[in-house]
Amino acid sequence: MPTPGLSLVGFLDDQQLALNHLKVTCMPAAGKSDQDILLDWQAAKAALGNPFPNYGNPQIAPIAANDPRLAQVIAQVNLTPWAIQMQSMLAQGASFQMVEIEPLLAFQLSVDKDHSGTKCGTLGAPPSEDELFAICLPSSVPQDNIHSSRQGQSIIIKSRSLNLVTLAEGPLQAQIPTIGIQFWWALPFVHVVRYKGRCYLHNGYHRAYGLRLAGATRMPCMFRDVATAAEAGIRTDGGTFTEAVLTSANPPTMAHYTNGRAMDVQLRRAIRILQINWSQHAFVDEPD
Repeated sequence: MPTPGLSLVGFLDDQQLALNHLKVTCMPAAGKSDQDILLDWQAAKAALGNPFPNYGNPQIAPIAANDPRLAQVIAQVNLTPWAIQMQSMLAQGASFQMVEIEPLLAFQLSVDKDHSGTKCGTLGAPPSEDELFAICLPSSVPQDNIHSSRQGQSIIIKSRSLNLVTLAEGPLQAQIPTIGIQFWWALPFVHVVRYKGRCYLHNGYHRAYGLRLAGATRMPCMFRDVATAAEAGIRTDGGTFTEAVLTSANPPTMAHYTNGRAMDVQLRRAIRILQINWSQHAFVDEPD
């Protein structure tokens, strides 16, 4: 079943890429021709308008190290598998900041409005700072369901959440020799990175969109400087906008999502699948 969403497809200059996005990531209305879809793309381009002020340069204010809400988050995360990742980033200069939402550059092509509503639908209008901390810097394990099934010598693990990730693969620490994978949820913090002087929303698109709709203008996040486009989260496989688009004079921002300049679409539901296969063999040992 499709889900209502928003797309910034108007920022794609390549006709074929735009058509693929609107036919594969999105679900066009039944009977809609490629020519009709391309007309929608042209309308999306026209709706982008002029650049938003201060794009890539949001207001940033540090969160006090002695803020009890932050101290509680750090203490609780230190008891989870996220501790190593969080402490590594903090040791490399990451910090916790309050960051303005709308000027953040957005490399993600679409947001799922239902998913955003699930995360932010019960917030106050505007949300309190306690609510902002709870949703942007959570320390508890997500309640997203994981389903697994085995067929022969293969196991598939499935989740509606794309935050299910592989932490390690190959030989694993165990009392007996073990080879396999370790999987867990990605660090759930809203995460902003600064690359070449411009700030990008690295993680937390659905929350940022929902928070802004609820009336929040800024949000707490983990903030860090990065040296490469890959570290920023910009991909070269079509999964995000290109660096050329994001460094242009009119780049995509969160404000395009929250100010009515994104295209209404029906998104195909995405799921995460992890698969493990194994086999057992007997060989005749040949002499050297």
